[in-house]
Amino acid sequence: MGELGRRLGTGAIVVTFVAGLALAQGAPVFRTRRFVRSVSRDPFAGAGGSQADTQVEPDIAVDPNHPSIVVAVFQQDRFQADGGSVDPGFATTHDGGRTWTTGNLPGLTTAVGGAFERASDPAVAIGPDGAVYAQALVLDVSDCRSGVAVQRSDDGGLTFGAPVLVQDDSCGAANDKNWIAVDGFPASPHYGRLYSAWDRQAGSAPIVLRWSDDRGATWSPLVVVSDGVSVKSGIGALPLVQPNGDVTVVYEAYDPGPAREVAQTSHDGGAHFDAPVTVADFEGAEVSGMRTGMGLPAAALDPVTGALHVVWPDGRFRTDGLNDVVLSTSADGGARWSLPRFVNQDGAIRRANHFTPAVAAQGGAVLVGFRTLRTGSTRVAMRWVVSTDAGATFGRERRLGRFSDNRFAATSGTAAFLGDYMGLTMSADAAHAVWCTASRPPAGETQHQTAWSATIRR
Repeated sequence: MGELGRRLGTGAIVVTFVAGLALAQGAPVFRTRRFVRSVSRDPFAGAGGSQADTQVEPDIAVDPNHPSIVVAVFQQDRFQADGGSVDPGFATTHDGGRTWTTGNLPGLTTAVGGAFERASDPAVAIGPDGAVYAQALVLDVSDCRSGVAVQRSDDGGLTFGAPVLVQDDSCGAANDKNWIAVDGFPASPHYGRLYSAWDRQAGSAPIVLRWSDDRGATWSPLVVVSDGVSVKSGIGALPLVQPNGDVTVVYEAYDPGPAREVAQTSHDGGAHFDAPVTVADFEGAEVSGMRTGMGLPAAALDPVTGALHVVWPDGRFRTDGLNDVVLSTSADGGARWSLPRFVNQDGAIRRANHFTPAVAAQGGAVLVGFRTLRTGSTRVAMRWVVSTDAGATFGRERRLGRFSDNRFAATSGTAAFLGDYMGLTMSADAAHAVWCTASRPPAGETQHQTAWSATIRR
């Protein structure tokens, strides 16, 4: 039986929970903000016709053995019309978010001595040996070459080595929405294995995956995750490694419709996958005047309880055409999922849209970050909420950092673009968020959008 979460006419929420989900008692409450600040600024000054002073679409990871080490990545100098950026940047802290070291991923694009014209969609993961893996899409607009690259850091994210191509395609195939994860569980038969997943567009857009057992130096043959029947095309693949070594890939499936959040699990280290399991249909809508990632999910595994959590923006509980953030949980390794339930606590009481969520989990605590935009406003807020009972209920919303102003944001086409995703990661004692904020630019500039971070302590 699934969990039921439904808003009644009075605004109350009725919740009946999944049988068998072990809820941690006395889980830590993450509610104290520290070190809320801009951690980097775009250095490329509009190279090649890109949008100067625009950092977009960040991700973040924490070292599982040294939680004071946190690494974030983000696009820099975004191209408005046809996508990608001049080169991804990184920001690294070794003191839990108090101070940061910044740089550009080296040898990736032509702006930094690399082979590709542009890069996009950066993601980061940290292995059990402390190796930091930064991953990005790479592309050439001039000859439609497209690939996925990974760069490793062996000094805790202070410097990165040369890129290794996980995938390299010429015209006829394009790669999109990549993600990366590491098996950090000593009991797993694939301990230390690195997983890269994305969608590869060639007619349809199946979800694909490769893995590496030598710290990203070489990669397995390409594995097609989606089955080509119930899912021909998907986007936003997120690999989650479970404590027993199973790998669950969460993504949005859209062909054949309806659009829906799905999960597929491998029990042999990514070589084969079970059939797609529908988490829930997507019933949201894009935010007017913005590009926000719309139906793309965010997902997290609780390394202590093994629970899987998926969040996305969704309008199923509303009648005003706006989105809430909803969450679904699996307590059995991705085979069954709870019905979606509310994350944000304001509901339809205030005319606010909720979008681009991120989620992290640890020991029964679930922290969700998301953006909000009130109807008629250009000011976007970054907020977070915390559950101490594995996502069954959430506390009040809190604002994280200053407002972002869409008038000065990067654009994708004509839409304001802060990113299709943002980053959230958690250790036992602290969570770390990274997002992008637009504000009034210096004289002579059109945009001003920088990467921000905050530490949230228990």
